Amino acid sequence: MSFLALEHVSKTYQGMADPVVDDLSLDVEKGEIVVLLGSSGCGKTTLLKTIAGLETQDAGTVSIDGECVDGINAEKRPIAMVFQKALLFRNMTVEQNINFAPRVNRTMEKAEMAAKVEEMLELIEMKGMGKKKATELSGGQEQRVSLARALMTNPKILLLDEPFSALDAQLRVTMRQHIKRINQALGTTMVFVTHDQQEAVEVADRIALMHGGRILQYAKPIDFYERPNSRAVADFFGWRNFVPAQKNGACIECALGTFDFEGCEAADGSVDLAIRPEAVICANDMSNAASTDLPYEGTLLDVMPQGPFTLCRVSCKGVELELLVKATEAPTLGDTFCFGLNKRMMWPVA
Repeated sequence: MSFLALEHVSKTYQGMADPVVDDLSLDVEKGEIVVLLGSSGCGKTTLLKTIAGLETQDAGTVSIDGECVDGINAEKRPIAMVFQKALLFRNMTVEQNINFAPRVNRTMEKAEMAAKVEEMLELIEMKGMGKKKATELSGGQEQRVSLARALMTNPKILLLDEPFSALDAQLRVTMRQHIKRINQALGTTMVFVTHDQQEAVEVADRIALMHGGRILQYAKPIDFYERPNSRAVADFFGWRNFVPAQKNGACIECALGTFDFEGCEAADGSVDLAIRPEAVICANDMSNAASTDLPYEGTLLDVMPQGPFTLCRVSCKGVELELLVKATEAPTLGDTFCFGLNKRMMWPVA
């Protein structure tokens, strides 16, 4: 059995017709960071609260380290939780916030507790700041202290509910790095909720993309960029081109040609060939490019500069494509555009 196992979990709130979590199963291995990703209302926070014991599921089971925790109150479960806001005790020091649980519950001797606090301060890169008041901290420091307070209890699973959403963009990047480093240092199993695709990709070992209370795809981050299992998943992860195609086994036929894709689980028949905008291959000097290297010739319909890249809307073989070209290789509106496509950034979807 997996370290954290959810089996056929469902949850419907009173007064709602549809379940917020709908017959959902999920496995998380020990030491893994799993991200629950999806737009608002997809059920990811409800699922996290169900793991924590803050919500009770209507059906299904939750097990941690081989033990069913159904019916066990949140405070008795071997978990700790970090919320969107740090929720520090403003009248306490950093040290007092971190050691709050073992100090109040008297679960550690003073010497052990002091040593553990120092270990936590070093882990969150705030060594020597234990005596600082909580009111003197920046937003990023507050969240790091909140992390240390959660880890102080040696939880089997750390749950994080969009913990960096209130921070500015650069600070969010730094905090993601802290999460990865803490996971590597302690081996703590983590379940992390976010609606931010980039955050999920940077943090996760595996991502569970949710919609309507169900998991659309559960896989490593790279799989969402190379092998989405449906158009809905591809849409969420920025696949902007969908070319009507026919699938027969590994063979995909469409207006752009015939391709082989081994391992595609879509049923035979009508599919869409999804193509990422970054799939485009072009050359600085089109006149010197071999036709075999750049087999497509398209008419430029629009050119939209986007800093280091330019988004080109191209008509080719009766298909309109949006292609993201390096600014240094960007054509001019009115040019004939010769290009190739990277097959690793193409995939048939139902």
